Amino acid sequence: MKLKKYQPGRTDFLINTDWGIPADLMSKEDARSSGRKLFHKRWVTKEEEKLLREERATYQSILIIGGILIVIPLYIVINIGNIFPSGIITTLLAAVYGGFMLAAGIGLLKFKVFARNIAVFVFASFLVLPFTPLLSDDKGSPFIIFLGIIGLYYVLRRTARKVFAPPAVQNTENAKVKSSVVRRVVYAFLLLLAFSTIYTFYDMRQGKQMAAGACNRAVKGMLLEDFLTSFSKDDYKIINRSEYTIIVPKKGMGRNSCIVSHDGQKITGAKTGFND
Repeated sequence: MKLKKYQPGRTDFLINTDWGIPADLMSKEDARSSGRKLFHKRWVTKEEEKLLREERATYQSILIIGGILIVIPLYIVINIGNIFPSGIITTLLAAVYGGFMLAAGIGLLKFKVFARNIAVFVFASFLVLPFTPLLSDDKGSPFIIFLGIIGLYYVLRRTARKVFAPPAVQNTENAKVKSSVVRRVVYAFLLLLAFSTIYTFYDMRQGKQMAAGACNRAVKGMLLEDFLTSFSKDDYKIINRSEYTIIVPKKGMGRNSCIVSHDGQKITGAKTGFND
């Protein structure tokens, strides 16, 4: 069976041409004498076979990456109910992020250059997001980082760059294309660093406000049990001690807290704290 033509108009790729010689048009003896071998029922040279395998692997890897970027937004949609309690900002960011991934995935299936650019941004973000409050407690962070590295490799490898670059650009401005790709990666990382910094400050501010709010609710003389039942385990971590209780908001990477003093039954005081 002959290999699929992934981009029929891109005849600068051997796989998109009528490569090789059909097996029934050349005898085995003639093929062997000319150094050809049978590959998908067509006679090809060793160099042609190597090139065809590389080009097919490149096209298939791009399609797989595109499929992954389509599946991830579906996961976000399915779990949107679990994301929503984290706040409207987080939910909105997840929705926008999912939209970018979906656009990139669909575009990669059609080998569009805009999709490659978005994919570079998305996979670069996978290297940064696990170190932000957004995913700092996610057990899947190592996998996300691994996926980011793999994704960047397969959309930026040499043959993949040729897939997304017009033939004229490849022949006359190959150096400029490489430089452009490097610039895009650098810009993507700078943008991600800026985003992660802004989000970290935002998250820390939320944590500080939540800790202050907890202390404001700790009225002296109030029953400790009634006070503690007002805090959701999804948003706060409660650490009980004999003479005090620490209320730690999960926002702000758990660095802000409200320390509530008590006599075992009633609140005697409260103050905010910060863990370095």
